[in-house]
Amino acid sequence: MSTTTGVEPAPVTSGRSEEARRFYPQLDGLRALAILLVLMNHMLDLKLPGVVAYVASLGWMGVDVFFVLSGFLITKILLSSKPGPRAFGLFVLRRTLRTWPLYFAVLFIAWLILRHDPSGIETNWLQHVFFLQNYTPWFITRTLGPTWSLCIEEHFYFIWPFFVFLLPRRVLFWVLPALFFMLPVVRYWGLHQAFTFKQLYTETQFHLDGLVAGSFVAVLISRYALRPRTVSWIGAVCFAMGIGTAFAGFRHSWDIMFGQNVVFGFTSLAIGFAGLLLLLLRNEASFLINVFSIRPLRYIGRISYGIYLFQDGSISLLNHLPLHRVLGEAATSWMLAIPLRIGFTIGLAALSYRFFESPILRMKDRLR
Repeated sequence: MSTTTGVEPAPVTSGRSEEARRFYPQLDGLRALAILLVLMNHMLDLKLPGVVAYVASLGWMGVDVFFVLSGFLITKILLSSKPGPRAFGLFVLRRTLRTWPLYFAVLFIAWLILRHDPSGIETNWLQHVFFLQNYTPWFITRTLGPTWSLCIEEHFYFIWPFFVFLLPRRVLFWVLPALFFMLPVVRYWGLHQAFTFKQLYTETQFHLDGLVAGSFVAVLISRYALRPRTVSWIGAVCFAMGIGTAFAGFRHSWDIMFGQNVVFGFTSLAIGFAGLLLLLLRNEASFLINVFSIRPLRYIGRISYGIYLFQDGSISLLNHLPLHRVLGEAATSWMLAIPLRIGFTIGLAALSYRFFESPILRMKDRLR
């Protein structure tokens, strides 16, 4: 049933846990887009032609896509759980089983390799153990640079359940937008204090836009039974407004460390990517959903966590191999280097997913 406006309060039923487990194959495709953007951002050391260089310069936005996705999926799970210590414990345990084993395996390997390297000697490894490396003023450790975003997500996993369990949905519905539009103010304050651009980019309190936007989408979907046409309309407006504002704000440079970009950039991108998420959540088939549901894309999205953790290390390893002896000048060509780097990283992640992550994930799935 639906009203003439396309919105009606969603009934609370015993099927909430089933809704939490509902699988959206197209969201794996969105993960694939995010991780491919991030990988392209790691190609800027190559001599890239204009269009490819432009795409690579946008690659950092893939992290913000991941944040929107995480906010939506995590909040959807929490909203479908009965509040209580057991629900919180199971949620944290399942999140831990998903993220910690591979992270600490990569961390241990990095420590073995870099403990005598200058960057490894300068690294505070204890910060990495407690997911606090996003609070360092500058990036130091090679191969572990991308883990700053994992810190933000881990902090979100431990804090956000209390808000969802303790606040009524109608309150969450207004708290999230208030928090969202406070974030540019907080970053503006930080920009005029002693915070570096890196801190404004990686510290949790400054970079929550995507997680908050994704969480609001989850609350919106759970609170109201929206018709597919209404979902598409809201999604299209948010996507056009967010991406349009981003292009206007970044017209001088897509570098997030440039001028006021760091103040408003995350906000506009979060709105745009939340709109894209809504376009993929409509309950009817569409061309966009079909594109993001292509099987190879879905597979890349499924193993994207491993790709994200391996990307720096795999590219660094390839750069230390004497490929020029075999390939000659072709070894430095972007046409060869890009597919080689991406293929090698995806291959490592596929092996990790098959032989290391999958057995742990089966254990996690028994804890519903």
